[in-house]
Amino acid sequence: MARLTEEIKGLIDKQKVITVATASKDGLPNVVPMSFVKVYDDDNLLIVDNFMNKTRDNLENNPNMAICVWDTEKKKSYQIKGNVSIHTSGTVFDAAVSWVKEVNPKLQPKSAVLLRVDKIYVCQPGSDLGKEL
Repeated sequence: MARLTEEIKGLIDKQKVITVATASKDGLPNVVPMSFVKVYDDDNLLIVDNFMNKTRDNLENNPNMAICVWDTEKKKSYQIKGNVSIHTSGTVFDAAVSWVKEVNPKLQPKSAVLLRVDKIYVCQPGSDLGKEL
């Protein structure tokens, strides 16, 4: 299992929108923009399900997810992959609801998705392209 570095945490914090990729049980890919993605702890990301349909169905049938974060000024980019757990109650869900309500009280989160970071890859061009951290 990979750990989120301070550099990668900073990149995630700066993103306004993060691309989230899933696949159906048959392998059909799905990529969506998500604005409620943040670092939960050193090993997990929190993704809030406000409007997920295909993505949620994919995750229920295939818990693999990948995201990509980047900083065009610093020319840094990383792909993060892992498995998810879906929470509709409890501590993780409560944290997601609290965060969303602070940003937009009108939204009603359906669930909280916790992405356990298993692998991190370098995505920027150069000699480290594709390297696993």
